[in-house]
Amino acid sequence: MKKYFQSYGAIAIASCLALTGCNGSSTPAVIAQISNVSGDYSGTFHDGIAGTGAATTTLAQHGSNAGGAIAAGTPGGGITAQISLTISSSNALSGAMVINYPSGTTCTFTTTGTYSNTGTAASISGSFTPVTGCSGDSGTYTLNQECTDTITSAVRPFSFPAQC
Repeated sequence: MKKYFQSYGAIAIASCLALTGCNGSSTPAVIAQISNVSGDYSGTFHDGIAGTGAATTTLAQHGSNAGGAIAAGTPGGGITAQISLTISSSNALSGAMVINYPSGTTCTFTTTGTYSNTGTAASISGSFTPVTGCSGDSGTYTLNQECTDTITSAVRPFSFPAQC
């Protein structure tokens, strides 16, 4: 009986060593980098209620999260859209937006989009749809990155756009 347990004990230990030994690669794991979307932007903002107008924003970033306020001058009056985004390693953006309209109405939206940096131009483009309030409203935005700020969770080299 003693030999029986010793044999199975040796097999169990060998199995554990074999399974963990496969992960002994000398190549470090590659961790997907999140783009630095922080910085100053300008472009256009279109809202189904307020219309289309020039827009500016400054986004702050921590890790894979960024946010700020988009100020847009539209025919329906100046609006402020607070935006909160999550950035994926593929540069897909998703999040929430709250718009305060000049009429006093406040609406919450979901937003999706993409961040693009070609090395000579960088931008965020996206769309939004209502969650609460403003039923039937929707819109789009295209914001060109003018400069980049340092994100708070890591130091990444800057090539384009230039640092703010």
